[in-house]
Amino acid sequence: MNGDRLAKVLEMVLWFMGITLAGYISLSLFGLVSHGSEFYVDFALGVVAMSGVLALIETNNRRNSDDIGVMRTAVRAFWAVTSTALGVAGLVYFRINIDSLVLNAPFFSSTDIMFGYCTMYAMIVLTWLHWGWLLASISALSIAYFFFGHLIPVPLLQHPGYTEAFVMNYVSLNTNQGFFQFSGVAADQIYLLTYFGVALLGVGMLRLVIEVGKLAGTRVKGGAALPAVIGSGAIGAVMGQAVSNVVLSGRLTIPMMKRYHYSGAMAGAIEATASSAGQILPPVLGLAGFLIASFLGIPYVTVALAALVPGLLYLAGISTAIAVYAMRENLPKLDESVDMALIWRMTPTFLVSFVAVIWLLLGFRSPGYAALIGMAAAVLLALFQGPYRPKLTDIKEAFREGMLLTTILSLLILAIGPLGQVMVSTNLSGRLATLLATILPDVELLLLIGAMILSIILGMGLPTPIAYVVASLAMIPFLQHVGVEALQAHFFVFYFAVFSTLTPPIAVSVLASTKLSGASFRSTSIHALKLAATTFIIPYAFVFNKELLSFPNLDLGVVMPVIEVLATQVAVSVAAYGYCFKRLTQWERLPFWIITAVGYWTLTRHGRPVILDVVLVSSLVIVAAVFYFGARGRRERGVCKLKVE
Repeated sequence: MNGDRLAKVLEMVLWFMGITLAGYISLSLFGLVSHGSEFYVDFALGVVAMSGVLALIETNNRRNSDDIGVMRTAVRAFWAVTSTALGVAGLVYFRINIDSLVLNAPFFSSTDIMFGYCTMYAMIVLTWLHWGWLLASISALSIAYFFFGHLIPVPLLQHPGYTEAFVMNYVSLNTNQGFFQFSGVAADQIYLLTYFGVALLGVGMLRLVIEVGKLAGTRVKGGAALPAVIGSGAIGAVMGQAVSNVVLSGRLTIPMMKRYHYSGAMAGAIEATASSAGQILPPVLGLAGFLIASFLGIPYVTVALAALVPGLLYLAGISTAIAVYAMRENLPKLDESVDMALIWRMTPTFLVSFVAVIWLLLGFRSPGYAALIGMAAAVLLALFQGPYRPKLTDIKEAFREGMLLTTILSLLILAIGPLGQVMVSTNLSGRLATLLATILPDVELLLLIGAMILSIILGMGLPTPIAYVVASLAMIPFLQHVGVEALQAHFFVFYFAVFSTLTPPIAVSVLASTKLSGASFRSTSIHALKLAATTFIIPYAFVFNKELLSFPNLDLGVVMPVIEVLATQVAVSVAAYGYCFKRLTQWERLPFWIITAVGYWTLTRHGRPVILDVVLVSSLVIVAAVFYFGARGRRERGVCKLKVE
């Protein structure tokens, strides 16, 4: 079969599977399909089958474009075919014999175990094909530790040893463990919400938010950055994927910023940090929010609401740093024509569908149900967008993108199940927490700094959901051991898992932006760290000020922490970019570095007196006023001198 004909056949198979699986999940929301253990096995079966077809499509496309040689194409096709065939065989066997397997666990026959290995092989190989060797290695090594951890000579890492049947019960032959541990999160919460996100893109959300950003950018200096901040933040809040968000919106925003005299490095850094903002903003929270809710056993909407204030503070921080940079470089306002007709015609589609989803989530409706209503509203209202009405090909392409994203994200969540299972079943996480508590000094702030560093290191190079899971399994027991409450601990680790996408030496979001900006990785990373420096205080702030995670139950106790965070962000921005009504020398930046240090110190104290908050804010105002009147005096003396001459 030639490449073109094979591509058509595979595409038809993909569409059939995608429509069938999406319809199956939708029917389950209304009780038209059994939602028991069989449902999650069926879901995993659909994900494995679609992952295999996608791997074959990608391999065929590479062959047609001559990206890889014939031998590599054949090898990749072999892995895709064998993993798909064995995965489907293993899961079909599980589905047929599910009652006896659940009833007799862990007393499995050799045939049961063999088919369990088939599922295991498929999950690991397909993860490698779609997500690379790093994630596949994490999944494989966690399973290997389950089997052979008793042979490790280090007592702290050694477990007592388990039988083959016991391990298989907790890896691939139990609908509540191993690969199925987070299947409920993927099928019930993430799957259809991802379709909602791509549906919004299909009806024109990207064009809308870019135009809104352009409108805002015509009013402020350096306004070319606002389409990136507003657009990437809004898209990321729905899509929840930093790297894909950089690629999607950065194609438009980075060239625009460069046209208005932003350096390539700064333009790339702005796009990378703005795209990361979407991961910590409701309603999606980079998908990790659903995992937080699963770990804590609380409704997802509770997690999403708690994330609102810190997420807005993140946006405030990077916006402040961008504004200081723009004033230092005297960048112009945005001078682009704004399509107001587009804004007026498309805004109702976005607002009504988005608000409908939020309203339903707040009413504790299932995310899947909310997503279906949101998609229906978006597609229906898009028909009334006049000349901006999407074409059928746009909707079709959006649905295909939804099939791609939901499949590989679901595969990702299934593949990390064994890691979580191993950490819990072998108590490895508890022993790591004990080790960290023994090594690090018994000072809460220093312990949190240690947890921050380890969370960033553990999350480097990984997608945010996986970075969060890897870091949380190691760090949450440790943080709770030192007295941090569960919700604060999970958000602390989650935030620094997000920051790991901006942190060298890997910094995947920065790396993606450099390919669009043409700037060096080093210079872009430096700017990204300067922008992110305004946000590093936020996780510490909500650990020591629980009110920041209490939305919508806010009281006066949240006012001072918010003001302190904002003041610290201003001080960091001025110190990093060296501008406060004039360009600052290194010595002139010193007061702002001191205020930054004071801000961190005051925000990391329990039960601090209000006078410390007042001193922090007053110091910033006084120092800024000194530079303002000094700069004003120099300008007036310059004008007088010109008049005399």
